[in-house]
Amino acid sequence: MIVIGIGTGRSGTASLAKLLNTQRDAVCFHEMNPSCVRFHGTPRPILNTIDEFQAIIEGGDPSLLTVDLGRGVAARAYDRLRGMPRLRLLGDIAFYYLTYVEQILARNPRVRFVCLQRDRAETVESWLRQAEIRRWRSKRIADRLAALITREPYHESHNWWMEHDGSVWRPDPIWDKCFPKFPGPTLRQAVEQYWDYYYEAVDRLMDRHGDAILRVRTETLDTPEAQARLLGFCGLAEAEMVFTDAHIHRSRVPEPA
Repeated sequence: MIVIGIGTGRSGTASLAKLLNTQRDAVCFHEMNPSCVRFHGTPRPILNTIDEFQAIIEGGDPSLLTVDLGRGVAARAYDRLRGMPRLRLLGDIAFYYLTYVEQILARNPRVRFVCLQRDRAETVESWLRQAEIRRWRSKRIADRLAALITREPYHESHNWWMEHDGSVWRPDPIWDKCFPKFPGPTLRQAVEQYWDYYYEAVDRLMDRHGDAILRVRTETLDTPEAQARLLGFCGLAEAEMVFTDAHIHRSRVPEPA
């Protein structure tokens, strides 16, 4: 089985990866290759991933998988994959798969999608914290002075959800392109608009492809009932399921999802 996880990010996607990686003969990446994709308009690397996953599940060489090895979490999953003698479930989880769901299903109808949905207000607050550029107080003072001297912008946060010139928010060449853009006009409003847009799109996809998409409320992910439903949807027999405390603590080093 090939499993692709979607959701806005800050919605439990890392926890979903942990749950799937706990299963026997399973490897699930978390944002495997963001460097090569945009939120819209880059189907080739997405479809290549699905084709490569299918070839590996059928016994192909796992070293032929395209992975952004500059990301430690992806590199560790890749090394684990290469060392596995057999494989029954392979997947990746990333918010940016949303606009490619129908193209993926057209390419490989057996792919299954798990969509995590966290409370809107909680998601927005989590993203706003994640977007902050954290500094020690002394570093903050030094950076402000340096910005005054060099006349360079002093950035207090990223903004992955709005078009901007870098004067207020720090540009991010990898992640800026992975998110859709909204009018705002504030950062908070843009994140709220992102949440609304995302799950409205999921609703439309489920109307057309409900058999291929399972929506899971993030707050239920730690329950055995939700895990059993999710793992069964991913093709695991009940006797083979491994339940876990799916919650994990986020790294102190911020990453977008």
